Amino acid sequence: MRHDSPAVAVIGCGAIARMTHIPALAKRPDVRERLVLVDQDLDRAKGLAQEFGIAATVADYREILPAVQGAVIAVPHHLHYRIALDCLRAGVHVLCEKPLATSAAEAAQLVAASEQAGVVLAVNHVRRLFPPSEMARELLQQGAIGTVRFVGYYDGAKYDWPTASGFAFGLRGGGKGVLLDIGSHVLDLICWWLGCAPRVTDYVDDSLGGSEAVAKVSFADGTVRGEVHLSWLAKLPNGFRIEGDAGVLTGSLFDWETLQLISPSGRRKSIPIKTRVRSLSDIGPVVVENFLRVIEKGEAPLVSGRDVRPLIALLEECYARRRRFAMPWHEDLEPIRYAV
Repeated sequence: MRHDSPAVAVIGCGAIARMTHIPALAKRPDVRERLVLVDQDLDRAKGLAQEFGIAATVADYREILPAVQGAVIAVPHHLHYRIALDCLRAGVHVLCEKPLATSAAEAAQLVAASEQAGVVLAVNHVRRLFPPSEMARELLQQGAIGTVRFVGYYDGAKYDWPTASGFAFGLRGGGKGVLLDIGSHVLDLICWWLGCAPRVTDYVDDSLGGSEAVAKVSFADGTVRGEVHLSWLAKLPNGFRIEGDAGVLTGSLFDWETLQLISPSGRRKSIPIKTRVRSLSDIGPVVVENFLRVIEKGEAPLVSGRDVRPLIALLEECYARRRRFAMPWHEDLEPIRYAV
């Protein structure tokens, strides 16, 4: 075992830890030997430890903070802030699943805690590493479509994430659904592409007091306007459209080989994407390896807590403006249901 190998804890042993973080960390024998799996369901942690050849498991993350240099936080989103703050204050580098926090104030406090302790706060926004996302940003920076006038992003499919806790549904997860889940990725990309957080002009969803499954965000920033449609229920185009005064750029969530560039005259050109990344399984190790270099060599994180503060403020603004989609079928029934 290398004497300088970092001790890392994975806090939360649900689906994302099982599919991404633990396999990537366990690939390095020196890291695996010092790896600690943490979950309140200790049997779940022990099951994964046995599967990946990991020796240490605990139920309470606070027990191991003095003994580790890094922590991967993969718990339900409403727990991110409290656990990340404890880790940072203990001088532990953090890689947190998205979203970093549920309010701008929480995000600011986490960034301040990381800077005060002299440790790194990284956030796992993997869609920034999707080849179409990176290529779109590069083309926008090159001015390929001129001044951006419109950004549309449409992401919808039947919810099938193999959640271990069911945290995404109901009040136990804070009553927030598809916007906080998929919307965290999508709105982060828009902030990243535009270089700032746009202003929310409207936000509607289907929530009746619980987690929203369908949502629409409308936004603007100077001469740019845009919309985001999200759904856990129905299939949407699953891609983006960016219009400029010199052309249109379109891309798909599932086509990682080409983008489409449309000229003002309507001529369509396929832009090949040169990348070695072919699937999500290629991206997970990139994130984890970067985090290990953060701990060992002081490398900058791929996405920092400071980078995502505009996103958290944008999400908070959406929920503050929340109103329900028009649902005439409910409006007809409610007077009958609540009549006395």
